[in-house]
Amino acid sequence: MTLPPTTRRDFLKTIAAAGIATAVAGQGTQPEAVAAPAGAAEKRPLGRTGFTVSTIGFGAMITRDPDVIRAAVDRGVDYVDTADCYMGGENERIVGRALAGVRDKVVLATKVHIDPGDKMIRSAENSLRSLKVDVIDLLQLHGISTEGEVTDPRAREALQKLIDRGKVRVAGVTTHSGQETVLRAVRKHGFYKTVLVAYNFRSDTGVTAAVKGALGLSEGLSNTIRSVGEAGVGIIAMKTQAGGYPSPPGGVSPHQAALAWVLGNPGVATTVPSMTTYAQVEDNLGARGRRLSFSDRVALRRYAMEIGDRHCGLCGACDGACPNGVDVPSVLRSLTYRDGYRLEELARASYAALPAERNASACGDCPSCAVSCPLRLPVARLAREAHAVLSG
Repeated sequence: MTLPPTTRRDFLKTIAAAGIATAVAGQGTQPEAVAAPAGAAEKRPLGRTGFTVSTIGFGAMITRDPDVIRAAVDRGVDYVDTADCYMGGENERIVGRALAGVRDKVVLATKVHIDPGDKMIRSAENSLRSLKVDVIDLLQLHGISTEGEVTDPRAREALQKLIDRGKVRVAGVTTHSGQETVLRAVRKHGFYKTVLVAYNFRSDTGVTAAVKGALGLSEGLSNTIRSVGEAGVGIIAMKTQAGGYPSPPGGVSPHQAALAWVLGNPGVATTVPSMTTYAQVEDNLGARGRRLSFSDRVALRRYAMEIGDRHCGLCGACDGACPNGVDVPSVLRSLTYRDGYRLEELARASYAALPAERNASACGDCPSCAVSCPLRLPVARLAREAHAVLSG
């Protein structure tokens, strides 16, 4: 049994050994339903931005070791995603240290919140200093959920000024809720060139999604991503491994299978799985060039059973469904940060960011829950748990 690499030196030794093993395996039977050698780099155009990127990017939100990011870049990762608010700004500085000397090898993406124009410009300039770069390749509006936010004139004016001054190359948006609405609005209005969207094998799941699709009330997230991507918008997928819960023992890596599922949608240009260790880099890069096989589907089914009733698929079906105004998707996402990513501090910060009238405090007094979940999650129990462990 090979132990996962724990240092950069171990990581490089593991990669060298894997190269020998692949060469030997190539003399026998081809891997099942894999269209390219395992781990082979695969690139796709990022919409009409002019960038072409590897299908496996790097989500740096929870990465504290710059050497892990640098190791991934050395292995061909050429898209790195961070934000000014991650780790209170420290994450951008970590990414800046990681990319010293290799800045020209990556498309660098960060984020800004909608604010008065001068505040947005100051935020972007602060990001430039933190990242130690002269230009941000992709600056994204953070956490958009409505068409009104996509057309917000303050944001457009500020971002256009940054582009005109050569400080930003391309503008995009990110979304966790109202995702289909945001995707269609970006395609319709044209200013933004990319959308970072929460998307994984638990998206478009359940009876509600099926009924909406049959009635023509919704394309479904997968079809919307496909059509918007075909229209020239660059789609980046996050939350690709459904929370990053530990894998069940044995069999195919469910995290590779989850990435293969996402990349099976041709509308997706790249993905930004979180990686904090060399072992995770190795595992995720094994999904490059991979096509979803029968074994992968089995692995995803086992992984879904392991996740059980804990993980919100961020399908948005429950958004606005609580008569007491609880922001159910955001509440459950905060709980996922704690239980899936095992990041108590991030979970608490995410939950604390919710206005008091939108958190789950009202769930304790509610005699019955009016929210129906397509994944059949016990929303009331999970919401009460979130408030109990994350508030205060």
